[in-house]
Amino acid sequence: MKSNKKWMGVALAAVALVTVSANLFPRSANGDEKKLKASASSYRDDWRKLFEDHITWTRIVILGVLKDLPGTGTYTTRLLQNYEDMEAALKPYYGDSAEVLGDLIKDHLVIAAEILQDAKAGDTADMNDAVARWYVNGHDIAVQMAKMNPLHWQLSMADAMWKEHLDATLAEAVAVLTNDFAGDVAAYDKVHLLALDMADFFSNGVTQQFPGSFTGSKK
Repeated sequence: MKSNKKWMGVALAAVALVTVSANLFPRSANGDEKKLKASASSYRDDWRKLFEDHITWTRIVILGVLKDLPGTGTYTTRLLQNYEDMEAALKPYYGDSAEVLGDLIKDHLVIAAEILQDAKAGDTADMNDAVARWYVNGHDIAVQMAKMNPLHWQLSMADAMWKEHLDATLAEAVAVLTNDFAGDVAAYDKVHLLALDMADFFSNGVTQQFPGSFTGSKK
């Protein structure tokens, strides 16, 4: 009898353990474990870090290319990691659409490097062509964002945001090229403020579109 009670106690403990595990790691209908909700404030900080990386490594590449700094290839590689990081931050919510946007942001970075190389070489025709393609790409990014989140990433707002970012970054590059040091400082300060606004635009858009996926999000 004691032996039966012992095994019954073990069985009940096992059931309790399974129940606790199920509560800690809930599963969806297809058996996949659901991710714990992210903090809206942490997600906001993540996007601010992503855009800090974006403008910091862009700046270092601008200086590296135009001032012939050693290590520019390594800096460029780090800059290109940024689009993958942004894509990863969006993928849980947008799936394959995040990859489409990530590819467009990659083009944004690659074309920027083209502009710098052409400016350094004094190839005005190719530089102007690259600049024109850069602005078209900025619009394409805004269009893709609006497709993914039409309510919170409205095309008119995303379009204006990316154009302002390109204007300020181009001004920064021109200032570096022409040794306008005061202008360079002013341009980067503007780039920085715009980047923080862009970061919040991204994070707020996601948390407002998917409030159930975040704690502390505003519906």
